[in-house]
This record gives sequence, C-alpha cells and structure tokens, in this order.
Amino acid sequence: MTKQEIRDVLERVLTWSSEDQERVVRFVREIEHGSFTDDITDEEWKLIEKRLAQPDLATDEEVKAVFDRYRGA
Repeated sequence: MTKQEIRDVLERVLTWSSEDQERVVRFVREIEHGSFTDDITDEEWKLIEKRLAQPDLATDEEVKAVFDRYRGA
C-alpha cells in the first residue's frame, strides 16, 4: 500500500459517521500500542483490499459486522 492509498482511505474515513470514525481510531490505537492481535487470514485481507479498491461494495452493516467480530479479539 502506498502513502497515497493510505491518504485516500483516510480522506474517506472523514466522511463516515462519528461512531465509525471512533471505531477506526480505537483500531489504530490498538495497533500503535501493540495490543492488536491479527487473526485475519490472508484470504480475508485480500477481500478487505479488494473492497477498499471499490468502497461502495460493503454496506454499513457489513463494515459493522467486521469491526464487531474483531473488536473483542
């Protein structure tokens, strides 16, 4: 992933609801503090990357389900 791709994703995050933005912030802070455990498979990462390239494919409910799944991990 390039720096420009990261900037593009962050620009889209700014358009999300404040609740979803807070989830992203919590996720990033977990990574920063080393408390995030990545149990996402390579196949799931490929799906995530594919959907990032086409952001309209995931509904709000699908995004919430993914965050909910990994929030308690």
